[in-house]
Amino acid sequence: MTVREARPEDCQQVSRLMGLLIDEIYARESGDVRRALKANFTEGALKELCADEHAVLYVAETESGIAAFLYGWLFHYVFTMYWIFSLKEFRGRGVVKQLMDRLESDLLTKGAYKIEMYAYAEHNRFLDFSSKLGFRKGVLIEKSLFGFKIQNIFKYIAEPDPAKIEKKIKIVGEAGQGVKLLSFTLAQILSQLGNEVSLSLNYDASVRGGNISADLIYSDRPIENPLIDEADVLIKFNRTREWFPAKSLVIDESICEEEALSCSIRDRHGTLYGFEDVAVTVFGSKVFINMIALGRILRYIGINILLLNITDILPRKSLEKNLEAVKYGFNFRDDV
Repeated sequence: MTVREARPEDCQQVSRLMGLLIDEIYARESGDVRRALKANFTEGALKELCADEHAVLYVAETESGIAAFLYGWLFHYVFTMYWIFSLKEFRGRGVVKQLMDRLESDLLTKGAYKIEMYAYAEHNRFLDFSSKLGFRKGVLIEKSLFGFKIQNIFKYIAEPDPAKIEKKIKIVGEAGQGVKLLSFTLAQILSQLGNEVSLSLNYDASVRGGNISADLIYSDRPIENPLIDEADVLIKFNRTREWFPAKSLVIDESICEEEALSCSIRDRHGTLYGFEDVAVTVFGSKVFINMIALGRILRYIGINILLLNITDILPRKSLEKNLEAVKYGFNFRDDV
């Protein structure tokens, strides 16, 4: 048995195993639920996901093909494990432990300190097995997007550096762009997932255009300072040339020409995404900019929208369109 990082040509086999996993774990749920889950992990979707710098996919391979896989997302020294699966004929042979050992070894070299997972709460056999791998139970989410319970499990693989524990998101925009709603909704989501959350809003009424900024910090430990001097993620909606230091991602609409209908967002890795253009052309109004942005942020920081019943958090007005805008920003697929 060989454990290695996956290659693009592995996605077809892994997608097939994903389907087997979903059918097995979610056997109690409806066919619609299973179809929606599978739609997000087709061969094409997997190739797209794995092209992202945060995605991690390992496979355990035999002479006859891939027997097991592990997929997840590494953001700011915390790895969120989405799926881990082995074909039935290879269970009890230590394959999952080999995958986990390889993962932990690689994570430690990258300075990561924690692995967590949001598991189907009815899957008691897996939850019992995960405790043998050193995982502990965290928050129980009573209602996911599909209505069933989700159990958080976590494992510390290293003593965290205090500088790594807090994740800092800075959101900058103008009045009318929904910065307040976006930041409050994101804070609620992060809180429901068991994080300590701090949110500070700053209104600069003296500046023409009515600028507003939000400092959002989340952590699994108490937050000492609610203000951000350097962000991990910067979301910048307005077109001013003002800058704010950010480590890993800068989203900035100021790169556009003034006469452009809308701006694309560019991060330091060259990613382009146009919130305003999508809001207008797909959803018919700029008011959905913030919900599209919310979906993009959740994907970037590794929070799967399948985990939460977002309809309980989103504004009641235009609820269905807001939900669709979040899904669009996340790139959630409803069906195969």
